[in-house]
Amino acid sequence: MNKGIILILMGYIGWGLFPLYWALVKHVPAFEVLSHRMLWSVPVLIIFVAFITSWRSDFFSTLKNKRELGWLLLTSILITINWGVYVYAVNTDRVVEASMGYFLSPLLHVLGGLIIFKEHLGPLRKLAVTFATLGVLYYILSVEVFPWIGLVVGFSFAAYGILRKFIKTSAVPGLLVETLLLVPLSLGYLVFIEMNGEAVFLNLNLNTDIFLGLAGLVTVVPLVLFTAGARLMPMTTAGILFYITPTMQFLIGAFIFKEVVNTDQLIGFSGIWIGLALYSFSLLKRQAKIEPSRESA
Repeated sequence: MNKGIILILMGYIGWGLFPLYWALVKHVPAFEVLSHRMLWSVPVLIIFVAFITSWRSDFFSTLKNKRELGWLLLTSILITINWGVYVYAVNTDRVVEASMGYFLSPLLHVLGGLIIFKEHLGPLRKLAVTFATLGVLYYILSVEVFPWIGLVVGFSFAAYGILRKFIKTSAVPGLLVETLLLVPLSLGYLVFIEMNGEAVFLNLNLNTDIFLGLAGLVTVVPLVLFTAGARLMPMTTAGILFYITPTMQFLIGAFIFKEVVNTDQLIGFSGIWIGLALYSFSLLKRQAKIEPSRESA
């Protein structure tokens, strides 16, 4: 098997297993988990960036670029929202709903390209977006509780990807800058709740402390694996394989956490899944056209 595919699969599987990990700290308030996730990501990211020359150079160049820092401040807010809401989804037994957001995000990304970059959408992609939109609308109108978690997860992840197109800094050094920009707030919050006797970290048991302390490693390693793999294979393949992540999260929510998935939810998801199938087919058709042109060149 291609080395790039192996690395990307490992990254996607790591992200797919997130619900199982965050469930280990389900008894900790989501905002405290988020704060530890950001805090402990910094030393892990520093180690990776320090040992890879291109990432190290990229990081220091970004620190001197005010425009890049401005964009990265915006993306840091989006990724913080995404991380925090996902942890909250696990805490409140709404993993299935959150997986909807990640299923939806590629199609939201396409829609963003149409609106922001004035990209042309072929018939298949238009049909894909239409099916996904109908699925989401049905989901929203049929369930008793408005699925804000899924929508926030999807829109924040898609918006993060769209804004990243304006940024030259690569993924891993960029995430280091993003976390550094907001980690003072995380650290300040952790100090505040510790002083007020509300912190769980160091005040409950060793297992909880270890799981919170490893939150940074768990967050960063899948991204590093994905970044390394993406350099070795077409982004079309990487994009299609991404669906492994929300599929795993959906299955974990439905079959391991025993979250209720009713007929109306499945109908809503089906619209999104059909949209994703059409979108994936359009990507494969596009890749098939590119490869012969390369060979003829």
